[in-house]
Amino acid sequence: MRQRKNTHVLKKEQQAPSVEEEPYPFCHLYAQESWHGEAYISATRAGLEKLRDAINLTLEKGNTKNTFWPNDLEGYDLFINCLEEEDFNTLSLPYTLNIHQPEANQPYDLLKKPYYTLDE
Repeated sequence: MRQRKNTHVLKKEQQAPSVEEEPYPFCHLYAQESWHGEAYISATRAGLEKLRDAINLTLEKGNTKNTFWPNDLEGYDLFINCLEEEDFNTLSLPYTLNIHQPEANQPYDLLKKPYYTLDE
């Protein structure tokens, strides 16, 4: 597979690792379109290992923010938080279709600082 060149200037924490240093943590997250629909995580081994480590850090610390990469090399931050069920039940639905629902919290409304990270 041919690597695409990243022509955008990224913040230091979003700089792609060089291929010589370590594999990119490639990870695509695909949400459900609607009720009972499938959701997918497609990732390389490095991406899955980083996702696993980010989840473990979240379980320990409560909130994390880590950089992952889709195959177009446009890095993104994945925020993960561990919520109590009471807070979880206030979240908006995660579907990609615009489904009507009453006022609900967005995931970022319930993120608490500081964010812990695996990124250096």
